[in-house]
Amino acid sequence: MGGTYVTHHFGYVLGELQRYKMDRDLIVSHQEGYENNYYTLNVEGAPARNVSHEEAGQITSSAWDLFVDIDGNSCRNICPLPHSQLDNIMVSRADVEAIDKISCKERIDQIKHLLTAEQLGTLSAVIMLVTGGKLENSSLWECIRTHALLIHDSANLADLWTTYKLREGQSAFARRIFDDAVDFGLEYAFKTPVTAIADEIDSTEGRVKVTTANNGIFRSHRVISTIPLNILKTVQFSPPLSPKRQEAINLGHINFMTKIHAVVEGSGLASWNGMCSPGYIAQGYGDGVTAQGSAHIVGFGGDERENFTPEHEPEKVIAAFQALHPMNVEKTVFHNWCTDPWANGGPAWWAPEYMSKYQDELQKRHGAILFASGDWAHGWRASIDGAIEQGALCAIEALRDLRLTDVSHDHQPKL
Repeated sequence: MGGTYVTHHFGYVLGELQRYKMDRDLIVSHQEGYENNYYTLNVEGAPARNVSHEEAGQITSSAWDLFVDIDGNSCRNICPLPHSQLDNIMVSRADVEAIDKISCKERIDQIKHLLTAEQLGTLSAVIMLVTGGKLENSSLWECIRTHALLIHDSANLADLWTTYKLREGQSAFARRIFDDAVDFGLEYAFKTPVTAIADEIDSTEGRVKVTTANNGIFRSHRVISTIPLNILKTVQFSPPLSPKRQEAINLGHINFMTKIHAVVEGSGLASWNGMCSPGYIAQGYGDGVTAQGSAHIVGFGGDERENFTPEHEPEKVIAAFQALHPMNVEKTVFHNWCTDPWANGGPAWWAPEYMSKYQDELQKRHGAILFASGDWAHGWRASIDGAIEQGALCAIEALRDLRLTDVSHDHQPKL
């Protein structure tokens, strides 16, 4: 329902997959050879038609490449080191900040005279699907960073983003990490919402106090918060967070995407992809065949909260899938992250200027409280890889703190 795809280009994920011997146990999402082996292209301003997957890819890539090519070198000049976007040795911070002010809408306005109606419609739809927001409130820099992570080549998008899955699924991966942690002494409490986190420097019971909704109290020497960006404002911090961090939290991110799985009659659409934009579900693609011989379709939409709440409007869900391509939907399965009180949105995507204003601040510690979330990762932001990145950085910082404050520990070097 959430994270799905993996790749050996996700360094932190790959390390964990190797640890649990899951790195080679992969399956491929898209499968050729079924009846409807084509791409349905239906975008505003151009007549609908079925094209080959190769032609659809060329239309999308040509428009995307022009869109992100802000420096004439496929972003290699402005974003040579995507895991170090600010203050790297190659690019001045001022140059990055200038581009970070540009919205996707403003960039499209700069280049739309170079695009066909089909390219323009496809590009606009892809951006809204990737960002989960609107063209006006989505950051161009986030697209540039993404392109740089794709090794500065849109030809790598499918391989890195939408091809490889774990045979046992992401839940099995998460379970192995969790079980490993329990083996090493993890204590845990589920269904225990946190309402307040206080750094009580002079406390003798444990410096940080975590208060839960049922007035439970947990104390520790350090706290690593993994609370998502759009949920942080529901937690009271003491002492108060910095004004800049609080401003970032109040703004939050702009990704309010829709993601719905459908099982449809027959296996033909297992080889199909398609786009219908505008639409509540603007893109769908075949993702294998069930044991019963039905095609599995995954559908994505942008920010449609004003007019569409899928769990309350099943008839709109069915109509949206059928607008993509004629199909008999047998059932749908999904989780609405936008109405989930512990997420309040999809994977984080930022508005213009957000990265240059707030990324450094969001990554900073707050006394004995450290903040680890993929929502503000250096590299693969809003992904499992980014979450592991930030978790690892905060974990080692906390461990070093505890070693330095443990006066009973013998720190003398030993051979």
